[in-house]
Amino acid sequence: MATPNARSGLLRANLTVASGTALSRLTGLLRTIVFGVVIGQTALADAYDIANNAPNIVYELLLGGVLAAGLVPLFTRHLQDDDDDATSAVASVAMVALATLTLISIALAPLIFRIFSLSPDAAVDEEMLRGAGTALTRLFLIQIFFYGMTSICTAILNARRKFFAAAWTPVMANIVTIGSLLLVGRLDTADPPQLSDVLENNGFKLLLGLGSTSGIIAMTVGMYFALLRGGTRLRFKFDLKHSAVRQLVKLSGWAVGYIAANQVALVVIKNLAEPGSGNVDAYSKAYAFFSLPHGLLAVSIATTFVPDLARAVAQNSKTEFVSRFNSGLKLTALATIPASLGLFVFAKPLVAALLQYGNFDADAATNTARALTGLSVGLVGFSVYLFILRGFYSYGDTRTPFFINLFENALNILLAILLVERFDVLGLGLAFSSAYLISSIVAFFALRRKIRRIN
Repeated sequence: MATPNARSGLLRANLTVASGTALSRLTGLLRTIVFGVVIGQTALADAYDIANNAPNIVYELLLGGVLAAGLVPLFTRHLQDDDDDATSAVASVAMVALATLTLISIALAPLIFRIFSLSPDAAVDEEMLRGAGTALTRLFLIQIFFYGMTSICTAILNARRKFFAAAWTPVMANIVTIGSLLLVGRLDTADPPQLSDVLENNGFKLLLGLGSTSGIIAMTVGMYFALLRGGTRLRFKFDLKHSAVRQLVKLSGWAVGYIAANQVALVVIKNLAEPGSGNVDAYSKAYAFFSLPHGLLAVSIATTFVPDLARAVAQNSKTEFVSRFNSGLKLTALATIPASLGLFVFAKPLVAALLQYGNFDADAATNTARALTGLSVGLVGFSVYLFILRGFYSYGDTRTPFFINLFENALNILLAILLVERFDVLGLGLAFSSAYLISSIVAFFALRRKIRRIN
């Protein structure tokens, strides 16, 4: 049973993460609002969304899965043994891999954007959409290196139960991006800006692309200084044969498959939304609203519980693991149920009140609200699902989450294909929600079965 001091420490950690996450999510929502006011829900908005997601997609697909598979549990175990060499070895190998991946991705920018725009809207100039999208993608792909370094710093700090920087530094990224978007109005562009402005106005292209990238760089710098302040001094130790590196790679195989399944589903969903129609932007903005309660509530809970779960496994304490896991699962469900109901009931007035300004008109607000209504149904399932998977990762099991996630993505794709023609973006949201609700139940029973088998 947790001691009063332990409960007090957990409460402080949750408040730290929750407050920082709240501000980062709120500034992220403000960034979405400003973008809507300045750009509107146009073909350019769709191109920007695809391009801006490209670094996340490539990073997660090719390296994020490796790092996410077990960084916090891995660092937690080695920190208990005071093994600083392991931390430096993993960080050094990852840094080289990130730099290589970033350069290759920039060279392949036209192909990356094309994959996510295979089925553009018939009313849009396909060549112009891909030309502008590729130009922005090249500028955004620089973020891959910095996303990766932020992940490493975050994992080290979380393993040391230091949560402040990871929760608060995203605010810096959002503020920088918002500032760059506010400067767009000073440039000589159409109102709202069009795809042609990206191709013909170099200043506009650089401001739109590097504004977001500069924000990610600022976030990474903030995380690195937090790491130094926390007493961690990373040394360059490129050693592919180090036991910690080999252990992480061993864990990552199934995690890469997990991420690959997510990206296949994302490719299908983006193309079903018909890039250039504005539906990609509607779905993306709806997801930003959906992510606000998830990040504020579910992510805050998971972030503070994961180190404890990993520590319980490292100490071979099944009882402690079950106790901490059950507490985290209940908190996640109880926190997200009212948020889900709130989003469902108030989707349309919420979107209209916050987004319907400037170039973001009433039709765009209605379209976005429809997507949010569909997504809101799955908030509890999505949050619970991701928390349960962290239970598997704490045991070093990346194989089971892969198969569960494969099922979830296949179900999402199937439902999206069936629903999108009749319900457009609402159907895409409902497909997402249904897939995660069903998969969270599957994941829960799979983990319970696994724990019962552990001696």
